[in-house]
Amino acid sequence: MNRTMLAAVAMAVATSSSVAHAKIEVGFGYDQGLGVMLQLNDQINGFVGNDGMTVDYLFARGNATQVENMPLNWYVGGGAFVGWDDGYGVRVPFGLELHMTQRWNAYVQVAPELDFDGKDKFGVDGAIGIRYTF
Repeated sequence: MNRTMLAAVAMAVATSSSVAHAKIEVGFGYDQGLGVMLQLNDQINGFVGNDGMTVDYLFARGNATQVENMPLNWYVGGGAFVGWDDGYGVRVPFGLELHMTQRWNAYVQVAPELDFDGKDKFGVDGAIGIRYTF
């Protein structure tokens, strides 16, 4: 067995092991149009919608308060977006998560973004949705 094959097998085992123990949240909402979202280990957000897709890395999060005994958390991240028809760029999402039950949470976020399509443009995107934790 050559080194490339051994490295590929080792990477597959390491990846499957880490994904098996990962916290995975799946949901639907509105970000780049209506679509589905995935959150992995409270750090990586991905969204695919009918207008485009986003990928964000959440580098800071914390507890904000309690709303009728439901935890309200905040997060900040950095990421990128691609529109299906036009537009691509970088963004900085700021969001709030309301944990309604142990498995269900709702989120709302605002993401200032810099669009590099043609001439540089600054804009603000918003998102809202609901997620289920596996």
